[in-house]
Amino acid sequence: MMTNKEASHDKLLHLRAGLARKPVIAGLKGVDEVYRAAEAGINVCFYLTGNIFELRDLVVRCREQNQMVFAHVDLISGIAKDYYGMEFLASEIGVDGILTTKGHLITAARKAGLLGIQRLFMLDSEAFRTGLKMLKTSKPDGVEILPALILPFIKDRLPKQLPPIIAGGLVETRNELQMILRPPVLAVSTSQVELWNYRKE
Repeated sequence: MMTNKEASHDKLLHLRAGLARKPVIAGLKGVDEVYRAAEAGINVCFYLTGNIFELRDLVVRCREQNQMVFAHVDLISGIAKDYYGMEFLASEIGVDGILTTKGHLITAARKAGLLGIQRLFMLDSEAFRTGLKMLKTSKPDGVEILPALILPFIKDRLPKQLPPIIAGGLVETRNELQMILRPPVLAVSTSQVELWNYRKE
């Protein structure tokens, strides 16, 4: 039987492989969107809002489509914001990882064998500095930087040793997605269904 650390490592490899094939992450707001994401070839899904019961159903459907699922634990009702909540997500719900702005939940999730993606809102220079400092403490498996449109302008200010970078928020057109989806950005997350069909050229 694999340890939590080994399980996390396997999930991280699976995540990177999935995003290499399709660098768009579907931001899901409901269970019904799972099949639309699958039809678009999406390999990784972020469940952004709702409750623990809908999340459970969504995970079942995503598993049928061989998709990874990350739960935005800050916005989903019915999940304790502590280690036991993360353990419940891992053992009873079966998510692959979490999204959160809270460093202590990244630590708790990783301890439970989940991947942890830290969300950073780059609102100003102070938020930028504070966010980078937080990453050194929480040591997430990935970082989602919001809003995505800022990334082309700050990418040269980012440390080289950051975990995999995902851009999210305010991406509404194919041109915007293409502008953002350049190194060091690994993937773009979006709830714009029409962008889920994006293919690398």
